[in-house]
Amino acid sequence: MKVSLLARALGFASLVSAQTAKFCPPEGGQVCYSVNVPSNTPSSGTGDIFFQIQGPSSKQWIGLGQGGRMTGANIFIIYPDAGGKNVTLSPRLGKGNYQPNFDTDAKVTLLDGSGIANGIMTANVRCSNCDSWNGGSMDLKSSSSSWIWAVKDGSSLDTNDQSANLQQHSVQGAFKFDLTKASGGNSLNPFQDATATSTAAGGAAPTSAVSGANSGPNASSDGSSSSGSSSEGDDSGSSGGSKAMEHRMVIAHGVLMSLAFLIFFPLGALTIRLLSFAGTVWVHAGAQVFAYSMALAAFGIGIWIAVNTQQLNNAHPIIGITVLSLLTLQPLLGLTHHIHYVRTSRRTLWATAHVWLGRALITLGIINGGLGLQLSDNTRSGEIVYGVVAGIVALVYVAVLVVVGRKEKSEGGSRGEKGKGESSPAGSGDDRNGERGRIV
Repeated sequence: MKVSLLARALGFASLVSAQTAKFCPPEGGQVCYSVNVPSNTPSSGTGDIFFQIQGPSSKQWIGLGQGGRMTGANIFIIYPDAGGKNVTLSPRLGKGNYQPNFDTDAKVTLLDGSGIANGIMTANVRCSNCDSWNGGSMDLKSSSSSWIWAVKDGSSLDTNDQSANLQQHSVQGAFKFDLTKASGGNSLNPFQDATATSTAAGGAAPTSAVSGANSGPNASSDGSSSSGSSSEGDDSGSSGGSKAMEHRMVIAHGVLMSLAFLIFFPLGALTIRLLSFAGTVWVHAGAQVFAYSMALAAFGIGIWIAVNTQQLNNAHPIIGITVLSLLTLQPLLGLTHHIHYVRTSRRTLWATAHVWLGRALITLGIINGGLGLQLSDNTRSGEIVYGVVAGIVALVYVAVLVVVGRKEKSEGGSRGEKGKGESSPAGSGDDRNGERGRIV
């Protein structure tokens, strides 16, 4: 009995002595972050640390990260689970101005007290490898450790998927914790009864524990204000040159792919429908080869980006690889049809395959462009503009097909590829069995 009482007393003493540093960013909307470093962790340089993420369950997601910017950050994101009573903890690795990847190597545990109650979601977390991770490390004895935070407003995710697709944050910032002021105790869950050494209600925190705090859409990693978009502000720092190069590559990839799939592929497809002169079919072929060359250049840039940011397993690059691979079949299908048509003056299955594969790949490429914008954390206005342009292109394309189709039907059949630069075999006579516009 005496042993039991002594153990409880020691446990209580340990719990009380556990110190936590707390930061509540003013732009976060009642979002707060706390951290505790057990007394035995700084002495060994490795071991567990504890942190708490807390905020309104009306937020789509709330994130906390170790590091001064997204690149190389050890990020932890919470959002309501499928049942709406608990939270999903998603550890991720920041690779740049992109959606961070789920980290399968993270050693994190949700502790008692985590969940959703009274409109507040709470995650009490034990992390056993937060001293070092793939891409970075943190001195757990530092008096000026760098952290980042982010919040996304919007409808709840309500999912248990730790790899769920996340939209770009609504607000974000950076701050520093004095971990020497957040050390103490050996509690297994310090947030059950923690003593906060720094409280930042409304964002005002004692500088002894929280310093360099900065928040807002244009928050930078050094605590000072910055100009430009929030995603660019995330990764300002010593690697500015490489990040600037990466940013230019992303822009080049997006512009080239957009031109190829929104302009040149559809335009090349419509030439065979709208134009009528000798050699039109070769104009069509040349336009599509030009578009494919542009897409191939963008594809190479995209592969470079995906490899360097470890996002080859994402839906966007997977779809992109599939589309570009299948596009290599298009000239073969078109040429095979042309050869058979010259011999027989009849439409072939090669033409049907060429037409519908082309239409499917253009459509899939346009959709994948939208996924790429989300992956690169593009602005909402950028996504809207892309969607509007894609919608206009689709309407024009369909309208042309409908109008030309009705015109051909009223004329009692198509004029065939002979008028498009095809040559019918000798003695074939009238070329009414040809296929006007059958090559996409």
